Amino acid sequence: MTGRIAKVRKRDGRLVDFDETKIADAIFKAAVAVGGGDRFLAEELAGVVTLFLEKRFAGTVPGIEEIQDTVEKVLIETGHARTAKAFILYRDRRARARARLEVSASIPAGGGPRVGNPAKGLVSPWAKSRIAESLVREADLDARLASEVATRVEERVFAAKAARVTTSQLRALVEGELFHLGYSDRVGRQALLGLPRHDVDRLLRGAEEGPWRPDGPRDLKSALADSLLAQYAMAEVYGDEVGSAHMEGRIHILDAGSPVEWIAASGQVPATRDPEEWVETTACLASRLSSLVSREVCLEGVAAAATPWAAAARNGAALGAVRRLLAHPLLHGLDRLAGRFRLCLPLPAAPEDEGAYLIAEGLVREHWARFREGALGGLPEIALHLPAAAAAGAGARRALLPALAAAAETGRVRILFDRDVPASLASTWFRIPGAEAAEERAACGGAALGVSGAVAVNLHCVARECSGAGEKAFHEALEASLALGIKALRQKRTFLAGLMADPSGPLYRCAGGAKRTVAGDRGFDFLHLAGARAAAEAFLGATGEEAARWAGRVRSYAALRAAEEGRAVRLKVCCVPDRDGEAEARFATRERDAGPARAGLGVGKEGALRPLEPFPLPPGCELPGTEPLLDPASDTLFLRFPRDAAPSPETLLSLLASLASHPRLGAVHCQPWPDRRVRVAAAGASDL
Repeated sequence: MTGRIAKVRKRDGRLVDFDETKIADAIFKAAVAVGGGDRFLAEELAGVVTLFLEKRFAGTVPGIEEIQDTVEKVLIETGHARTAKAFILYRDRRARARARLEVSASIPAGGGPRVGNPAKGLVSPWAKSRIAESLVREADLDARLASEVATRVEERVFAAKAARVTTSQLRALVEGELFHLGYSDRVGRQALLGLPRHDVDRLLRGAEEGPWRPDGPRDLKSALADSLLAQYAMAEVYGDEVGSAHMEGRIHILDAGSPVEWIAASGQVPATRDPEEWVETTACLASRLSSLVSREVCLEGVAAAATPWAAAARNGAALGAVRRLLAHPLLHGLDRLAGRFRLCLPLPAAPEDEGAYLIAEGLVREHWARFREGALGGLPEIALHLPAAAAAGAGARRALLPALAAAAETGRVRILFDRDVPASLASTWFRIPGAEAAEERAACGGAALGVSGAVAVNLHCVARECSGAGEKAFHEALEASLALGIKALRQKRTFLAGLMADPSGPLYRCAGGAKRTVAGDRGFDFLHLAGARAAAEAFLGATGEEAARWAGRVRSYAALRAAEEGRAVRLKVCCVPDRDGEAEARFATRERDAGPARAGLGVGKEGALRPLEPFPLPPGCELPGTEPLLDPASDTLFLRFPRDAAPSPETLLSLLASLASHPRLGAVHCQPWPDRRVRVAAAGASDL
């Protein structure tokens, strides 16, 4: 006699629906473990197991162990001995894992199981009152309901006859009871932050995909912490609306896993009396700021800080101080987060003071030499500020020739055209107008100027959703997305302010106290407008110059509206380019994953939503073999050329002089390719 198997008895006594696909999954995993991969055969064998069960357990309910015994029997009798062995070993591992978590002995005489907290390394006696108190405190339940939930949890724990339970197991039981009683809105307040062990194992072994690949033990710990803090930030810092927009790809919160850090900071190096003080002061300031910042530290006035002694010192003494600075252990410690974190040194391209010139030139030359040696750990990026009016002057020529030679080889020196008076605050990533920067610097009282948050808005997503609906609908949707970005920036700044306000809090001394390192109540917030050109193509169906003009108008309008919306909530919002193409790459990935209907709309060959535009060089300044490309989002001209056919410094200097007054250009960046790094061979010779 046979009968269909409808239910299965779990190990804890619960009855659940019988599911043949779970048997097929188990057989298939065992087969894969020994080199197999035939899913169809696994499903056939699962069907044979079901037939055996229906004959043996007609009219009764089989248990998990009995089903697993039948699987072993079928595998062996059908000639799949290796798969059977893998399945047996899997059962044994699972049994030993359960033995570590559960003890089938009776409840100890002390009145219940012991409660273990692995994270804190503590074990405490059972106390139902602690569960009730936690529910009142954390889930905002009234005392009566909290007591009822605690009683239900206690009954289930005692029924399992476990000698020890963990706090995570208790929280899972509490969540289940809250959900069962109709209080699903309170479940999130009790939810644990954590990662599956499988994901942690893949991360430790370098197999887990993510926005960046950890490099070394410190990076691994940072990646794990980022994953946990991102879960907390989405729930507690940003809330449902902003969190959903980030996960859906309408906006991108840069470093969502670092809610307790500033995105960037700019510190002023004070005047120093001698070379040793200059080296230690600069290195210590960079190290202090890096402990508070997730992406970029910008050190202003590095050359000017040496003017009291550099002019009187011999050239060799100044160069020696520069070498000690770039080799300083504190700077080497900044080589973290797999290159995501950067130190930037803005330097004057044509300093009037001789001492400042010696330091600036020394930094460029030593930076170049260390790159050639392969000493890249902690090596900063250099941003040379070139006043547009001085581009063709003799002072600029003297300073720029070695800098341009270094830029053509390393690709790590950027020339910035500075048209502001006072000078703008600019690095290789961002630029803040001089007047705004000076006002904030003055209000910081000597502390560093911080950037608390950065958010990217997906303009392509806005355009796609409004395609065919007209300009009015597009602008309404654009303003809604901008409002979400501003809201995210405001929420992070509010969260940081709360941590800084408490004298016992972790950020009070460094950002809220009298001797603060960063002026936590001042500074800027960044907004990036991603995919404007792709938005033009999706919304207008146009390409070329028409799309470029429309994208430019949208960027200008969005930047103006973002600044206005920011002022309404007491934020200074600046529009900046994407950091390393991170946001646009993430948006492009979502476009590809969205299916054929949305794939390919403005997604570039390398997956970015920000195409670079060909840029015509002035007559007489053509560079054979060089591809000039303009990034309209950052007004940066990229010069791409083969590494073995780089333009000469004299040629690049002539090009800079002709481009300095161009209204669309803010910076020039050489990009030699292939983008290789020099390594030092064992014998000391450089190996490309």
